[in-house]
Formats: sequence, C-alpha cells, structure tokens
Amino acid sequence: MFICIEGNIGSGKTTLAKALAKQLRATFLPEQFEENALLPLFYKDQKKYAFPTEYSFLIERHKQLTTFFNNYKNNQLIISDYHFDKCICFAKVNLSKNDYTFFKKHFKSILDTLPTPNLVVYLTTSTKQLQQNIAKRGRKMEQNLPKVYLEKLNLVLDEYYIHKHKLKTTILVLNIKNYNPATLKTYYKEIEQVIENLK
Repeated sequence: MFICIEGNIGSGKTTLAKALAKQLRATFLPEQFEENALLPLFYKDQKKYAFPTEYSFLIERHKQLTTFFNNYKNNQLIISDYHFDKCICFAKVNLSKNDYTFFKKHFKSILDTLPTPNLVVYLTTSTKQLQQNIAKRGRKMEQNLPKVYLEKLNLVLDEYYIHKHKLKTTILVLNIKNYNPATLKTYYKEIEQVIENLK
C-alpha cells in the first residue's frame, strides 16, 4: 500500500509521515528536495528560476519514484512525505501561463507512468501556522517567503485536493493546528481507520 502526505510548505508533512511510518512500521519515502541546487536560486529570484526549478523537480521526483517502485514488494507499506501531483500545483502558482501550459503536457505524460497512491492525506493549516513552522525549523532559504506566496499555494492546493478533487485515489483531509502526543494519536487513528477500510 502506498500512502502520500501532502500540504503546503511548513504544514508538517515530513513530521507526520515519519511519525506515521514509525507507528505503522512502514517504509518512509522522503522527498529529496535538498538535492535540488536550483531551489535556493528560485527563492532569491522566482521569476528567473521558476521554470527550471519546477521542471527539475518534475524529473527528479519521477526518477525517485520510478527507481523506488522498480524494487517495490506488494506487501510493503510505503509512506511518503510528498505526492507527485504537487508538481502541477506548484507550477500553477510559480509559472507564467505559457510555461504552465507546456509544463502541464509533460506532467500528464509522466504521471501516467507512475503508481497511483492508495491514499493521500492532505494537511491544511493557517498561513500564520505555516509561517511559525517555517521559522521554527530554520531553513535559511525559506525564511523570507512572503505571506502572499503561502496564501496562493494554499488556494491552489485546496482547490486541487478538496474543492475540485478528481484524483483516482482516496483523499483524507486533516486540519493541522499543532503536533503534540495527543494530536498525533488522533491523526494516527483517523489515518489507520481509512487504511483499514481500504484493505
């Protein structure tokens, strides 16, 4: 079974995915964003580096997932801290109209070659909470992200995963306020119940 955790920057995807993988004794599949040398450049000059950054993520995520699932065993439980479809959501926010049209064609072609997750857990939270989480984890390149940028991402992600959900998979929406032992247990129970229903 393949489960993806998705949400905005700073929504707690990796925190929840790691904790859930440990709880369920699953294999954790992390997004390898730190290996993308274009990302820091994008944060400094979004207009100039938007397309090469988004396209490089498209290729890198495809390569990672393809390599991983070539060795996948059907009895494995896989929990990832990203969903491949985030590519099209971020591209919609970051790219010009012409670049987005070009990107979308390639995205659809690549998407058809990848496994569909059994479950996507989509995390929603306030922009204020996102900013607090980003500040707390202290990644230098993220510290000056404008509030308006996070708000745009929230709108596009919400539209994709909640309002116009057309994905051929189950979506569980969790409203995240903070992570502590009590709230994590609540999230575990909700996710585990959906997993049981999918089996």
